[in-house]
Amino acid sequence: MLSKASVGGDQERLVVCRLGTGLGAAGEARRRVAAVFRRWGRADLEDDATLCVSELVTNALNCGASDIRLLIERHTAQMVEVAVWDDGPGCPEVQNPDDSCETGRGLGIVEALSVSWGKHGSADGGKTVWARFVAPDADA
Repeated sequence: MLSKASVGGDQERLVVCRLGTGLGAAGEARRRVAAVFRRWGRADLEDDATLCVSELVTNALNCGASDIRLLIERHTAQMVEVAVWDDGPGCPEVQNPDDSCETGRGLGIVEALSVSWGKHGSADGGKTVWARFVAPDADA
């Protein structure tokens, strides 16, 4: 499933798609984010955003989600947001893993690479975790 929304003419502003829940879900999310960011002229933000969306999808898979959706939104020409909604239980928290841990770094990576991020529960269950990215050429 892929949906697109426009605001003010032909300018695409929102892309929503349902992801699979198999091992390829994070890769699918990275490819979709990369394609949309390039189409929007934001390849400069692609590396950080694709890494972050991979972490968010992995969190959804690790909590046992059976329904995962990716939202990519252009707020302005310089600011874009990726969000992952899933129907899994719980809400992810930033961890402080020691050097021997193999997991627990995902939201720390999201926090480091995005200008802001957050999470919220959904009234119908599940949660959304999002990360925002601003182009280096944006006015401060």
